[in-house]
Amino acid sequence: MKGSDPQMMDKGWGQVKAGVALIRWSRLASWDAKQGSLVAAEEAVFKLHHKGLHKEFGRLLCWIAFSVGAEYLIKGICLLNGHNLSEKVDVIRVPSPDEDIRDWVSLVIGKDPSICLQDCSFGMLGKTRTHIKYLLEEIQTEERERDLVLAGIDLLTKTIRNRDAHRYVWDVRGLHFHVVEKLFVPAFNILLGSLCEDEVRTHLQEL
Repeated sequence: MKGSDPQMMDKGWGQVKAGVALIRWSRLASWDAKQGSLVAAEEAVFKLHHKGLHKEFGRLLCWIAFSVGAEYLIKGICLLNGHNLSEKVDVIRVPSPDEDIRDWVSLVIGKDPSICLQDCSFGMLGKTRTHIKYLLEEIQTEERERDLVLAGIDLLTKTIRNRDAHRYVWDVRGLHFHVVEKLFVPAFNILLGSLCEDEVRTHLQEL
C-alpha cells in the first residue's frame, strides 16, 4: 500500500470495514476471514434472507446495502493506496436540539451564510473510477482483470446504484443475482488484492 498519511489510512480502513460489513449484511456475499476475500452467496440462501427481511422490499434493501457497501469499499481501497479522494464541500448544518426549527428554516430558505459549514466528501463513485484505473495500472493488473473491475464499477454506478438511489423499479433485481458471482465479487477481490493481507485480516477480524 502506498498510503502514508495516518489520517487517510484511518479513513481508508474505516471505509473498507463499513463496506465489507454492508456487503455481508446484504447476504449477496460473505466474508472469508482466512482468505481476506469476499465469497458470492448461493441464490437459495439469499432468497431466504431477503424474504425474511421484508416479503416485498427485502431484496431491494439488500441490493441498496450491497451497492453502498461496494462504494465504501472501493473508495477505502483508493485511500489506502495513496489516492486522496478528499475534497471540501459546503453543506447545510443540522439544526441543534434547542434551536427553533422555524428560525432554522428561515436561514436555509434565505441562504444565510451561517447555515453552511464545510465538510469532507469523497466525491461520486463515477469520479472514483479514474483513481481505480490508475490504481490498477500501478499494481500491474492484467488487462482482462482491469477491464472486469472497470466494467463492474460502470454497471454499479450507471445502472444498479443509480437506479436504486433515485427510484424503485418493481421486480428487476432477481435478474441481477448472477452478476454478483460473475462480476462484482471477482472485481472487489482484485481490488482487495492491492492491500496487505495481514493488515486486511487485522482490520477486518471482527467481521
